Amino acid sequence: MSKPLVSVVISCFNGTPWLPKCFAALRSQTIFDQIEVILVDDLSTDGTLAAGRRELASFPRAQVIENAVAMGYTGGNNRGAEAATGEWLFILNQDTQLEPDGLEQLIRGLETTKSDAASSQVASLSSTKTLPQPLNFDIFGRPTWVEENSARNAQPELWPRCFMFGGPGFMIRREVWKKLGGFDAKHFMYAEDDDISWKLWLAGYQAIHVRNAILHHRNSMEDGSWEISTFTRYLVNRNNLLVIAKNAQHILLLCAFLQILMLLAEAFLFLLTTRNWKFVWNSYFKAIIDAFKMWPHVLEKRRWNRKIRRRSDWEMARLFLRFRINRWDMIKAFFLKGQRPVIKQTKKTT
Repeated sequence: MSKPLVSVVISCFNGTPWLPKCFAALRSQTIFDQIEVILVDDLSTDGTLAAGRRELASFPRAQVIENAVAMGYTGGNNRGAEAATGEWLFILNQDTQLEPDGLEQLIRGLETTKSDAASSQVASLSSTKTLPQPLNFDIFGRPTWVEENSARNAQPELWPRCFMFGGPGFMIRREVWKKLGGFDAKHFMYAEDDDISWKLWLAGYQAIHVRNAILHHRNSMEDGSWEISTFTRYLVNRNNLLVIAKNAQHILLLCAFLQILMLLAEAFLFLLTTRNWKFVWNSYFKAIIDAFKMWPHVLEKRRWNRKIRRRSDWEMARLFLRFRINRWDMIKAFFLKGQRPVIKQTKKTT
């Protein structure tokens, strides 16, 4: 059997509610005969491993990998990518459903523009409503987007240049993935796609957003709820600081300073509104402290980036720095709509 064109890698944890439809969507792909599927199970407790083997038995090219220890989203995808043989990697979340021509449209966009990575157009899992794609980054170094002005009635570019090509499903050349070192396993999960996006662009590669490659993804705020967990918020805050500390060359290190100020302001706001000191300490102050404690890892990654860097901070800022902040929608929800997040306690799994 010839090598596949695309290797679909799914790092999975307790995915039985979503995997059947995810696999069904992959089976319906217009280039199904050119893909392989690699499922990496990260110590699931709900029968995901058995269900994955059962579902993938009908796929011509598929394998299931069982982790012996918890490796998180980052470690699981790295392990799956190591087993891949396709020219392209498609890193896919378990709670997604691709439109039938999704992979074909990604390949078409990448080959036409001669790009190295591409993001899908994310849509709601329960509707056709599409979500904005972060094409740029803000003054805190976080991915952000510019809302299209519908009054201009202009046709949006089909394959715009895209800073953060990650999210719930993205494609990247396997050779480029290897040169970039894959995901940083220290992240465990969250902001790993921000990190590899920074590495891809600073290394001189190019990413695009493919607007007609539709990927439906479960959105926790679809029903109007706004839940946050201590451990999730901790990882998001810590890892976002690590992304800037590792990848900024010089002037963009200011983004990390501004990000710390933003986190402190957010922490005091949460403390005033929730009176939950334990949540604020573990999600914000501990995240900042632990990011500083990881300085040996940061220095190691900065040395790696110096070897592969082809774009300076000045060029990165010229290409992507915008002033619409990442958390603008949350700010509007909090101050203008009066929404308040529900703090959900979760057990640490690292």
